[in-house]
Amino acid sequence: MAAFATVDDYTARAAVTLAEGSPKRAQVEAYLDDATAIMRRHIPTGHTPDEATLRAICVAVVRRVMANPGGYRQRTIGQYSESLGEDGGLYLTEDEIAQLQPEDATDPDADTAYSLTLVDEGLPGWRPDPACFGRRLL
Repeated sequence: MAAFATVDDYTARAAVTLAEGSPKRAQVEAYLDDATAIMRRHIPTGHTPDEATLRAICVAVVRRVMANPGGYRQRTIGQYSESLGEDGGLYLTEDEIAQLQPEDATDPDADTAYSLTLVDEGLPGWRPDPACFGRRLL
């Protein structure tokens, strides 16, 4: 299967130039394939996210790994010290995973808090629910 983004998508967003046949271009292409595979694991069966969203997430994942391939948080060379804002490596953020999930329009209150009323078997007039077929729920 094809990657969700192309090398041209990456170069346009990262403002870099990658010559045809260069090792960096091949590396970006491989990372785009890897990012696509990771993203597919988080897309539910039967759901197709927007193509622009897939492209944007795929490029963002590859930009992270290209900017910080070692996954460093901080590095020091002599008296010079630098803190990096993001981890490196191929991963999806929680926000990116959420963007790959469908929006549940069938139940607008699906994420709303609610309460349940408990039934006391000792109350007068209580009868078992016929839907339980005489079984007791624990």
